[in-house]
Amino acid sequence: MTISRRPFAVRMGTASAAGLAVMVVTAALSWAGGPGGVVTGGDISRAVGSGLLDGLLVGFTASGPSNDAASAAVVAACQSAGAQQCSSDEVTNDVYCVVSVGADDGSGIVSGGAGATIEAARDNAFANVARANLVLDPSARVLAGSCP
Repeated sequence: MTISRRPFAVRMGTASAAGLAVMVVTAALSWAGGPGGVVTGGDISRAVGSGLLDGLLVGFTASGPSNDAASAAVVAACQSAGAQQCSSDEVTNDVYCVVSVGADDGSGIVSGGAGATIEAARDNAFANVARANLVLDPSARVLAGSCP
């Protein structure tokens, strides 16, 4: 789980590259209940991430044969789209939904979460922000989500 704080310019819709600053708060790595190893059988690792595209928060999803590969793939998808400040916000190789939740309130806070449903994963993202002693606007939206 990664919590990112993106600049106030996100809300404005435009920002100069020089004016962007990012504060990333990283908690202990979590893979939504699964270890970081290679997945066997029909299961794959899924990751959600976020970035800034034309000053707006956007979300991305990707998959891979391992959590590391899925995380790298979601950052690559974000960068390939031309976004900046790309991050992998949550990854799992388990039977959980994962989401990236972002606030359009100008705080620039983005968090990942995991749960049995998209709604439960969103709630988990809010809990992750609270554990980092930050506040995520209650109207924050799911930027990207993936369920098995």
